[in-house]
Amino acid sequence: SKNFAGVQAYVMGSAIAQNAQAAADAAAAAAADAPAKVADLNAQLDAANAITPATPEEEAAKAAQIADLQGQIDEQQGLIDAAAEAQAKADEAAAAVPSLDDALASMANKPVDDEVKDWATGVLADKIDQAAAKLAEEAPATP
Repeated sequence: SKNFAGVQAYVMGSAIAQNAQAAADAAAAAAADAPAKVADLNAQLDAANAITPATPEEEAAKAAQIADLQGQIDEQQGLIDAAAEAQAKADEAAAAVPSLDDALASMANKPVDDEVKDWATGVLADKIDQAAAKLAEEAPATP
């Protein structure tokens, strides 16, 4: 029914936002230690760059150490960037959720009071969780 279209859009938008926030939370957890690791790795990189090798073998070892440290720094920075990107997507998804007030008013053909909104919020919470779970199942796995 077209009267339920607004509520359906609210449920789906909320489910998408819920999944996006869960992904952002997971990315933030994965990157939680990254800033400290980057600082430590940068200190190690500075120390490695300060080494003055005496032999070609030591020069090669220094170059390998620097390359390894830079790779680790890049990996940690990737985690930080992924967390920021995931949070931006979650914020965008949350901003795109239609207004429940508007959806209920459209369905009822009149404004609704807080009691009705509170009731609908409780009823729709389970529906949002179900829709989020279904969307998560249908989402392709990321490599």
